[in-house]
Amino acid sequence: MSDLEYLATLLAALDGEIARISAAESGSDEQTSAIDDAADATFRLREKVKAGYPGKKAYYIAASTDPNGIRVEGISALHGKHAHELVRDGGWMHADSSTVLEALDDDRISRYQAIAGRGVAQTFRDSREYLAAATGLADK
Repeated sequence: MSDLEYLATLLAALDGEIARISAAESGSDEQTSAIDDAADATFRLREKVKAGYPGKKAYYIAASTDPNGIRVEGISALHGKHAHELVRDGGWMHADSSTVLEALDDDRISRYQAIAGRGVAQTFRDSREYLAAATGLADK
């Protein structure tokens, strides 16, 4: 599989998880699973995109200049965590929530602030938009 095909596969996986989040009943096991899977899919795609930059710093500079890139970093702060635990009523908990403070260290909290209080499905759609553009597959 070529890099381009692999990127398209990762984007399709993220699209599927976003659709699952949107279709699932709020607070259901299906939604919980979809949120965790979407966070993992976002992280995998982000890592592939990041590897395409000439250096790690170049990726972070690019991501930090785009609101949707900043949201990608907010989701990536949840890597290795149960992302669904930070969701209440279809939105990300605020960064000052005791649940968030217990789950994330200071560095992750600072990145998480980019998504705190936002709708979960929309945050994943914004992140997908940024990552698709970064891969050159935005229209696919």
